[in-house]
Amino acid sequence: MQSLLTAPTMMEGLHSNLRSTTLRFRAGQLIFDEGQKATRWYEVVQGTVRTCRFHMDGHRHLTGFFFSGDVFGADHGTYGTAAEAVTDVVVRCYRVGDITDDSTPKPQLDEAVSILFRAMSTAQRYLFIIGHRTATEKLAAFLLCLKQQANDDPNIFVPMSRSDIADFLGLTVHTVSRTFTDLARRGLIEVNGRDSVLIINNAGLCRLAGEYQDSLTADPESDIHPAAELCLGELSAA
Repeated sequence: MQSLLTAPTMMEGLHSNLRSTTLRFRAGQLIFDEGQKATRWYEVVQGTVRTCRFHMDGHRHLTGFFFSGDVFGADHGTYGTAAEAVTDVVVRCYRVGDITDDSTPKPQLDEAVSILFRAMSTAQRYLFIIGHRTATEKLAAFLLCLKQQANDDPNIFVPMSRSDIADFLGLTVHTVSRTFTDLARRGLIEVNGRDSVLIINNAGLCRLAGEYQDSLTADPESDIHPAAELCLGELSAA
């Protein structure tokens, strides 16, 4: 796969304790390709990124969306997905070698661990969505995750297309559009154009997704689920 637009601009800089390079991509542009050697991992500064895999028959499987503060591309060896800019985006990229060298200072290692925890937290967010069965449950869970990502603002910006949402949720574009209409008809949401949704009844949307409202609010003492934290702890001890 080739980039759709011009090459990204670069600017060297420091983010906290880690040295990073700031990259800017235009909407539709390839950030890295599936199977490419994974020498860098990325943090979204601004905009929206999608990751996807392409099957032999050309079918696209969209695996996630990443927003400001999210981390993606933390793969081992080679990238398991391709990453593309949904909107114009700014990302920080970090070289894998900068955090795997034995001489890496502890403050940098601590910063790297913190960012990788956020990568696991993002993965957990999408496991929550994929675990749902019906189209209504999946879309309700997806909208709740967008709301959580937007710091619980009921006015949700939806930058991805209906086709992107369909590929991610494993539905058809027609089903996604019909389900948006159904949720609006029930008085749970209000659709304001292609990229804006207002959540009117959060409790009702939570019930459809099979979740309690409190379960979608992050623990103020931790940015990641205890099970994921335990997993990381076991990896560190290995």
